[in-house]
Amino acid sequence: DLADKGAKLHDKYCEKCHADGGSSAEDDAGVLLGQLTPYLRYTLADYRAGDREMTKKMKKQVEKLVSKEGDAGLQALYNYYASQQ
Repeated sequence: DLADKGAKLHDKYCEKCHADGGSSAEDDAGVLLGQLTPYLRYTLADYRAGDREMTKKMKKQVEKLVSKEGDAGLQALYNYYASQQ
């Protein structure tokens, strides 16, 4: 269920930069598909803490996602990416 919700959130907030469900190595945004949940969680935590720099577009989308879906939305995204191969 979390992965299904995460797929919808990906389409709404992430697809423009992380094309093909986060699997495209052709874009500049990095591959998310198949990454382990802890890796995704820690990496995004680094971005949100300012330890890694987000692009303006990424920051805007992450803030919108968190304001509307909370941390549960992020967890759904992590499950979606981790469940894909």
